[in-house]
Amino acid sequence: MLDSAFLLPYLMVLYFCFIFYRLIRRVLYRKGRLPIHKHIVIFCLLVYFFNLISVTLFPMPIDADLIKDMKYDSYIPFVSGNNFIPFYFFVDVYHEGLQYYVIRSIGGNLILLLPVGLLFPLLFKKLNNVKRILLTGFFISLFIELAQLSISVYIRSVYRSFDVDDLILNTLGTVIGYWLFFILSMFYKRVTYRFKSNTSINIE
Repeated sequence: MLDSAFLLPYLMVLYFCFIFYRLIRRVLYRKGRLPIHKHIVIFCLLVYFFNLISVTLFPMPIDADLIKDMKYDSYIPFVSGNNFIPFYFFVDVYHEGLQYYVIRSIGGNLILLLPVGLLFPLLFKKLNNVKRILLTGFFISLFIELAQLSISVYIRSVYRSFDVDDLILNTLGTVIGYWLFFILSMFYKRVTYRFKSNTSINIE
């Protein structure tokens, strides 16, 4: 039987995902019915955010005995286990011969917020702009890093460290996602234009 304390955080995430879905529908489509492709995009975003939160913030240390075991007296808030110098950790690990770890970590951080740049412009026309999507990715990544840091400070242990490299790479990944959106949208427009042109020629 699953522990209710284990399930509770995930149920809360599902609840907030549902609220997010309802909010998008109300804000973006106050009049008329929501197109089916928009439903699909929203569903993909909900699945993505559920997995994003699960990967970056869970499992969360909520058991009192576990938190007590994780604490240590030498923990210094905002210092222990955190990296505030860009790419210092990657350079250090690379020189230790762990190139595979560096490549995997960079790739994972780039991919983490890539769907934000790819999917957000499909729902929000105001975000169809590289500067705005960059800021969106930056603030989402900053929220995750600060949440991880806050949990570590609260339990006085390095639960998940604040890493400025993650912040930089996540933001860059969002921009890469936007570039993919731009390329795919241009390709879609060209295909649609050619199809309409061929259709009109055949009719004539």
